Amino acid sequence: MGMWLVWIFALDNILCASKEEEKKCELPRRLGEMNIKEITEKVEIDGLDTKIIIPFIFHDAKPVVSPITRYRDISQEERRYVEEIIKGLPKLVWDSMVWIYVPGYTWWIKSLMDIVFNATSFEGFNPVDLYKKAKGKSEIRFADLVMSIFRFNGRIVNRFGQRLAREAEVKIKEMSNEMPSSEKKEKEERLNQILEYGKKLCTREKQEEILKAQKIVCDACVYLWEKGSEDRVAITMMVYLRNLEVQMIRSSMKKVKVGEPLAFCMNHEVLISAYKEYKIGVAGELVKQVLKNDKDIDSESVNRVVCSIREKEEDERKRAEAESARNREELLRMEERERGKEKGSKGKGRKKRGKKGAGEAKEESKEEDRGEEEEESVEGRGEEEEENVEADVSVEEMAAGGARPKKKSPKEKSKDEERCYKVHKRVLRWMKSAERIKYELDNGEEEKWRGRSIEEIEEQKALHDIIEVLKLLRSKECDKFFVRTGKYMKGGSERWNMVGVGILEEGGKKRVGNVEVGLFEGKGGENIIYHLMFKPTDFEEEGEGARPSFGRCDGVDAIEEGRISDMSGFQYPPGVRSEITSSGSEFRIVWKNQRDTSLVLRSLTVLRIPEIR
Repeated sequence: MGMWLVWIFALDNILCASKEEEKKCELPRRLGEMNIKEITEKVEIDGLDTKIIIPFIFHDAKPVVSPITRYRDISQEERRYVEEIIKGLPKLVWDSMVWIYVPGYTWWIKSLMDIVFNATSFEGFNPVDLYKKAKGKSEIRFADLVMSIFRFNGRIVNRFGQRLAREAEVKIKEMSNEMPSSEKKEKEERLNQILEYGKKLCTREKQEEILKAQKIVCDACVYLWEKGSEDRVAITMMVYLRNLEVQMIRSSMKKVKVGEPLAFCMNHEVLISAYKEYKIGVAGELVKQVLKNDKDIDSESVNRVVCSIREKEEDERKRAEAESARNREELLRMEERERGKEKGSKGKGRKKRGKKGAGEAKEESKEEDRGEEEEESVEGRGEEEEENVEADVSVEEMAAGGARPKKKSPKEKSKDEERCYKVHKRVLRWMKSAERIKYELDNGEEEKWRGRSIEEIEEQKALHDIIEVLKLLRSKECDKFFVRTGKYMKGGSERWNMVGVGILEEGGKKRVGNVEVGLFEGKGGENIIYHLMFKPTDFEEEGEGARPSFGRCDGVDAIEEGRISDMSGFQYPPGVRSEITSSGSEFRIVWKNQRDTSLVLRSLTVLRIPEIR
């Protein structure tokens, strides 16, 4: 719902243009194919009066201000930019506090909001000075500054509520009796909603609710930022993704700064109730859910979050127990080896000990030989699986300019062990034709994929058939484009994920989203990719709300290790199907028609992740 708020605010910037002629020409030009009616119909009245602000400021794909940032922490080159953003915060906060969308009356409400705000004296309250001049113990964090602005604006909420209710009442009385009864009834209902909302804003309970909800959000963001690196990375990536989405929407809205704190719809009553019962941990996860899914919360959201937290705690407990057991076993083995060495040194002379050492060296040599044989058997298994892949050359050769990688020595392999991936058949299947994919899915074990139409399969293929990303995953630049999540247990296997941010363009339409890579450790210790997908921000799937808020690809239960490939022998049908270009800030894949390479089918740009301090 937050992104629809952006659309409505964007429309407001257009429709409030000074000249009627400018309105008529700017609207279609700026919105392109987006239909205004479609936008307004998708935004519901319920919930739009309960908004929150996420205390972050982004600039050039990096977070320059976090919830805990003090003014002295901001780099010199970013301070001017940050100050400009902060100057506009009182107005942004005001819009989030009292604005409500009602079809047919949006611009009247917005105009009234501006009148009340502009008539307010800000003498003695300068947010930039407040942020800059505080010293020592009184030096405030950005989250504290946001709350100070909310409290300052809170004193005019009552004034706006009174005026809104009064003018709505006047409009109801002025309605013409000559108007068709159905139209009159509809307008009267909407004006009564505005009237009730205005009265509600005049109550102390509503005013306190607005401040309490925002305080919980600010505290939750601080909690997530300070909790640990994984949560800090998660919330930064989510805010970055939403900023990219806003940038696409607002690209032609010159009045609006991209990088300012974002407003999202979040049910105040549900948030406050959840905080009272479960405290800051659950509140933090709810904030992450809103950022990730761009949807409001309800009681079911709270229940799902509570369950996911308990599951995560249980996973961590099991992993800790398993790690402890492994450590105990290793300690026992070490003690046994030490006792064996002591007995050998007491029972034999120095010369014989030398012979014993030679014997041990031979045993070690045999063990190394066995280890090499095992490694060869693992590689051999990958080669056997090539029969299940339509393949014969490396993944690098699928793209223009690619070259067959040289075989690495054992030492080089050990250095790049983390970047050596095998690929599960689940990932490889998406490279086949839609008809073949449908046949395999209908006869496969994953129930959620059965019975899909060819059209659905083709849509999913565009999101899943991105095996060229493997080239980036194997490169030394990988960590600049992907973040790694913590490990967790599911379906009897230990899993972890890598998450990046990208833009997929197809048919003239751009979509922002995450590039998700799901991995687990095979029986031979190799890293196996079982999930590879570009997931747009508007992507929805059954049970989405039940998933943890960041970085888990839990749509797959048990994973059969079965057919995997290291992609060392993969080949698409003859001809290059894509071009890959890479720079320090982006990795771009362009898929082209193999028969006519002037025709671009789609492209995926993986963006460098923001710097997280």
